[in-house]
Amino acid sequence: MSGIEKNIHWTSKWRCPSNIALVKYWGKHDFQKPMNPSLSFVLQNAFTETSVELLKEADRKVEFYFEGAASDFGERIEKYLDSISSHLPWINKYNFRIRSHNSFPHSAGIASSASSFGALALCLAEIDFAISGREPDHPDLWLKASELARMGSGSACRSVYPGFAIWGQTQLFESCRDEHAIMVYEGIHPMFYGLRDAILMVDSGTKQVSSSVGHELMNDHIFQRSRIAQAHQNISELYLALLTGNQEKFIEVVENEALSLHAMMMTSNPSFILLKPNSLELISRIRRFREKAKIPVSFTIDAGPNIHLLYFKKDELDVKAFIERELLDFCENGKWIDDRIGKGPMRIT
Repeated sequence: MSGIEKNIHWTSKWRCPSNIALVKYWGKHDFQKPMNPSLSFVLQNAFTETSVELLKEADRKVEFYFEGAASDFGERIEKYLDSISSHLPWINKYNFRIRSHNSFPHSAGIASSASSFGALALCLAEIDFAISGREPDHPDLWLKASELARMGSGSACRSVYPGFAIWGQTQLFESCRDEHAIMVYEGIHPMFYGLRDAILMVDSGTKQVSSSVGHELMNDHIFQRSRIAQAHQNISELYLALLTGNQEKFIEVVENEALSLHAMMMTSNPSFILLKPNSLELISRIRRFREKAKIPVSFTIDAGPNIHLLYFKKDELDVKAFIERELLDFCENGKWIDDRIGKGPMRIT
């Protein structure tokens, strides 16, 4: 065993997926808590793998490597570790060596912070359980990881579960909390476990306004109360659609949420527009295809210009032909990412 290996006290490695919100969270209160509840599903092919090594006890410092190279993202990790130190009392006693890589390009329109902080939080939660002598497969591990992930990136708390997750207090479940997400699995219609997500790349450039700034603009937004009420209603209607297999209601709510998110951006002060002309063209073509082909496709959008085309497994051949035939001309360099609902995080041994 090398000298470096002898210095390693604890180690953990996880793969964690990104997620796509169907009911959007926009606006925060307190520390990384949502103004409104959200509902999402994790992706299968878009994930981050992260390993954490705790070295010999010392005043804490962090070595962070992304895609094999030293990264200044380590400064954000330092601040994150400070923010969670009260939850993990041992965190200041070790040096950290963290290695991370994504399965997707950083500018792919996929929430890399969700998968990154989800993977890191799972590593930290597993190490915490090991240090305290608790079983690593205890259900509390997932709640712990979700809460730790939230403090790094709000949407990350939903990435630590398979399938669907809800974050934020709602009347749907007593267990819903602002501090962590919960998994939603009982009674979901099997059709929705065949969801596909074609991510249509309109623009891979850096957003003109960060999500953090966008969240802050909700604090004094003229439509803040209406938006919160809308999200509560939509999450109830969407959950019922997931239980009953109601595709029409699913499409109605999901598209309403996507456009409402961007409406909040366009009516904030200052306002901003992240959609591009090609974003609008793709939306128009998706709706026209749904009407003419009678195939239940829909779209959602995160805080950016790229379009997530949602469809079902049974329609895969028809939808992929539609993408190739009609949509690629409106994607940057004809690029799109083929993904689907995922099975959640995986511990790597």
